Amino acid sequence: MSLAMLCRPSHLMSKVSRHLALPSTSSNRLVHLSASDLWTNYEQAKGWLRSKKLPPDIETFGVFCNDRIDMEEVEVYGFDYDYTLASYKKGVEYLIHDIAKEHLVKKYGYPDDIARVVYDPHFAVRGLHYDVEKGLFLKVDSSHQIQLGTVYRGRQKLEDQEVLAMYKRRQLPVTFLESTSSNKKMVQLVDIFSKPEMSLMATVMDYFMKNNLEYQPESLYYDVSTCIGAAHATFHSETRSNPNLYLHRDPELIPWLEKLVQANKKVFLITNSPFETVDAGMTFMVGKQWREFFDVVIVQAGKPHFFTNNAKPFREVDVERKIFLWDTVTTLAKGKIYAGGTIDHFQNLTGWRGGRVMYFGDHPYADLADVTLLHGWHTAAVIRELEMEINKMNTDQFKWGVNWQQVLMALIEDHQGVEGEEARAVINEWKEEVSTIQNSLRSMFNPQFGSTFRSHNNPTYFSRKLFRFSDLYTSRVTNLLSYSLNHSFYPRRGALPHEFKSWFV
Repeated sequence: MSLAMLCRPSHLMSKVSRHLALPSTSSNRLVHLSASDLWTNYEQAKGWLRSKKLPPDIETFGVFCNDRIDMEEVEVYGFDYDYTLASYKKGVEYLIHDIAKEHLVKKYGYPDDIARVVYDPHFAVRGLHYDVEKGLFLKVDSSHQIQLGTVYRGRQKLEDQEVLAMYKRRQLPVTFLESTSSNKKMVQLVDIFSKPEMSLMATVMDYFMKNNLEYQPESLYYDVSTCIGAAHATFHSETRSNPNLYLHRDPELIPWLEKLVQANKKVFLITNSPFETVDAGMTFMVGKQWREFFDVVIVQAGKPHFFTNNAKPFREVDVERKIFLWDTVTTLAKGKIYAGGTIDHFQNLTGWRGGRVMYFGDHPYADLADVTLLHGWHTAAVIRELEMEINKMNTDQFKWGVNWQQVLMALIEDHQGVEGEEARAVINEWKEEVSTIQNSLRSMFNPQFGSTFRSHNNPTYFSRKLFRFSDLYTSRVTNLLSYSLNHSFYPRRGALPHEFKSWFV
């Protein structure tokens, strides 16, 4: 069963209506039902749903499809390193957070108390927007609407009225959400390293507000962002020295790479990380001969500029002397290491183009957007949050809640034209119950912001980009080991709002 099917049981609306013989209404046709009649229909609907089996579990390690892909056509497999081939332990987030907070105190003069704050891995979810000017975290859906109840200044939740007073509207203009270097009203915090960044910003804001200290939200964002960036150098050093402390060793990674090589697939690596970090990590995960699996290895690529042809030319890396060679790169040879480069030069030297290539990355924008939109590569997103979220969705509590919510909304839709004060009060009570269910479902994933992928019934802004820029998505690259290299992935046909509802769509 696919990820979205459980979240969108639209067939229930027509099915329960047929079962209960609910009268069809429109906005200009009132239904003369008493409050007692409404509650009778309510209990019948709940009884009907209880008589049904809960949906089957979603495959935790499944591969999910946004577009039809015939894997038989893919001849070249490319990979990012961080959070794609390399799966980091939670300790990395603590490390990044703690290095950054030390930089805030020592290099930017923040109060000494900031050096003692503790990382909270449960505060934020990936894909939130941060309003640089107002200093707010907020969750936005695929229609650019703010999800009310998920707007925070630090860890202080803002009331809906305050949010609407500030923004004057729920739907944000695209110029706010798609920030540029000259117009950065909001930033979207997309990669895994953003979680310690958001936690640190929230903690510092809380400290300033608690101690009645004035601060500039813009300066706080830029200071924390700079310190998070600076922490990467220490992060690389620590992971090189102690890969066992920070990296998971996936027992299926070697069989996956062997499967590709034995099928005569070409395999390449393009990463922003330096060679020393990649070498230490891949040696730990795969062994000293890891380079034999790859036809081309490119480090310090400077993505996303690599994919927009705004990066520096290729340079061969002398791994023994740890220097870049001055010679012009005229071929990308197996066994050698290269740095920098551009995608056009890469394609010209290798001949690997278009739908023959599939690239795996964890960042829907920096890794996947340009290669699919501009160069026609197939793409696969590696999203580790899927495993946690699917495990939550496989609980009976979630399955019942999401399906009862849909049935209850169908009842409201069919009866919202009722007359009479008591009957209208019942409808309002049902609406309150829907809201309660939605908040309960949201809290199952994250108490503050809910699911990474959903904003109640709509996909999140993050999901919209994920679905647009990736043909496949999964929680780890090795999940494809369970599929044939000739497997055909078919996207599910979903019912559009104007189409009929059926068990079969």
